Formats: sequence, C-alpha cells, structure tokens
Amino acid sequence: FADKRSKVRYVQGMNEIVGTLYFVLAHDANQDWANEAEADTYFLFNSLMVEMRDVFVPDLDEADTGIHGRISNMISLLSLHDPEVRCHLDNVGIDPSFYSVRWLTTLLSREFLLPDTIRLWDSMFASTHKDNFLRYVSVTMVMVIRDQLLRGDFSTCLRVLQAYPPTNLDRLLESSRALWIYESQITLACHKGGIGLGQALRSITPPPAIIMAYGLRGGVAPQIGEQVRQ
Repeated sequence: FADKRSKVRYVQGMNEIVGTLYFVLAHDANQDWANEAEADTYFLFNSLMVEMRDVFVPDLDEADTGIHGRISNMISLLSLHDPEVRCHLDNVGIDPSFYSVRWLTTLLSREFLLPDTIRLWDSMFASTHKDNFLRYVSVTMVMVIRDQLLRGDFSTCLRVLQAYPPTNLDRLLESSRALWIYESQITLACHKGGIGLGQALRSITPPPAIIMAYGLRGGVAPQIGEQVRQ
C-alpha cells in the first residue's frame, strides 16, 4: 500500500486496522470468500485510507483532517461537555496526544477486545459521518471513566487512558449516540428557536444514557428556583 503512495508511508497503527479486517474476512462462513481474505483486506484497507489518509500524512498534521486537527476537535468536544475532566487532565499534565493519537489512528482497535472492536466498527462503518462518530465515542470513553480520572494523578490518569478498562460497549455506544442527539437538539433550539443555552437545557429533557453534557451530570440543568437557592 505505502509503496504505491509517495505521500503516505507506513505508520504504526495501520497494522491494527489491517489485522482486524483480515480476521473478519478470513473467518467468513462462506469458504470461497474466506479464501480471498488477503485481497479483500487490501481492497477494504485501501478504501478506508482514502477517507482517513490525512491522519497519516505529516504535512497535513495541522489541517482539520490531520491528526492534530482531529485531536483538537475531539478535545473541543470534551471541553464543551465535561470541562471538569478536561481541566483536571490539563492540571496533572496529561497532553491529549498521550492517548488520542493511538485512539484515532487505530480506530480504537487497541482499546477493546476483538469482538468489541468488531461490534464498534459495525456501527462506525454504518455511520454516514465516521469522523464524527469516532469523535463522540472517544469523548464518551473519557467521560465513562471520569470518576477514576478525577481522583487520579498523572501516572494514574495516563495508565487508565492508555490501558482502557473493560466496559460495556453497547452502553458506551448508546451514551455516545445520546450525547450527539442531545447536542443536536440543544443547538437546533438555540439557533432556530432563538432561545439561550440555559433555557434550552431546561426545556429539553436529556436522554437517560447521557453521562455528561454541557458540564452537567446527566445533562440535567437545575431549574431557576434551584439555582437561586444554591
């Protein structure tokens, strides 16, 4: 693959993607198809790289589609919905690149067991916006372990982020999707409805799967009376 593309060289992480694709194809129930796993893996990997090649091109690191641009977009989303965790990670010295480079370049294939990775990829490849899907899942992953992170120092936070603990993948995906839906509803209410963020948060009930949204646990905003008492 890299030999045929002068601007895209082999980068560690590509092998994780290839390995997962090959495993699925080589274990196809149709033996005739399974026999073509190597060629089919190359075709699918090539198709996938068309969409994410900028992540592996150093000259494009700072572009929105490059690795630094994608990390920045991910951290902006985390800052919007869980600023407490974002600030804590900054304060203990955790640079986002310490964990997010691997997450984004391997499509999270190193963070979960293989069956969970395959389940995750099923949802990701079915999404019409794969980059957005990966961004929301990654941010939700941080929020799932927020209590551990908030109690941790540099070494603890780094260890948890680089060796992600076992989690219920279906719940993770549900929380990620709920966050995207809720943010879309709030944004629409503010832009189309002409109301402020606070009013929108008090007017729209967040989905129960949400962990954090707009700095609020469960995305639940206190009513005006509660704010006054506080």
